[in-house]
Amino acid sequence: MKYVIGNWKANKNISETNLWLNTFLNFDFSHIQNRSTLIICPPFPLIPLVKEKLTGISFIKIGCQNVSFYNQGAYTGEVPAHTLVGLVDYAIVGHSERRQHFNENDDYLISKAKHLQSLNIEPIYCVRGVDDSIPESIKFVAYEPVFAIGTGESDTLDNIISIKHKLKLPDKCLYIYGGSVTDQNAFHFLEQHEIDGVLPGGASLDPKKLYEILNDCP
Repeated sequence: MKYVIGNWKANKNISETNLWLNTFLNFDFSHIQNRSTLIICPPFPLIPLVKEKLTGISFIKIGCQNVSFYNQGAYTGEVPAHTLVGLVDYAIVGHSERRQHFNENDDYLISKAKHLQSLNIEPIYCVRGVDDSIPESIKFVAYEPVFAIGTGESDTLDNIISIKHKLKLPDKCLYIYGGSVTDQNAFHFLEQHEIDGVLPGGASLDPKKLYEILNDCP
């Protein structure tokens, strides 16, 4: 079983999302659903729409790209994990763009991950390399080297696997690679038994490219 995690980042409005969904739902998933799990992570306002349209397709799950550090309460503009219960099964935590642009550090991110787990939302914990701390009992770690994010330059297979061994992952933790994953190179990552899935960004915005990545799951 391989995991494909589509991170839409800050892209798409309602009409664009409907167009994406209409195209994607026309594809044949019969040969895919037993060998892959697709986790789609739209922006917050689009989550209910995407969930509604994709409910009933067993191999597709919904995630979010971030959650607030705070619990529910008087935090105007924040989206706490509590408000997402029943909407998402997964949440990306610690993406390098969050670390870079919003100064989110390890302590802050580990606290988020633990809170998500307490609500039965599975964190997909992103690290930039071996210097980033990993929470105990985490089930998904995504290695996303900063130089590869949105640059078109992915890391080498040798280094991706080397980083995995150096990270000292928790038992039974799944190892995901993200960083310029496309429909042209996804197969090289997905065919490796030491890599459990990929986290495409830009490629997931195109339903045809995302479908091709799913087809690459062995």
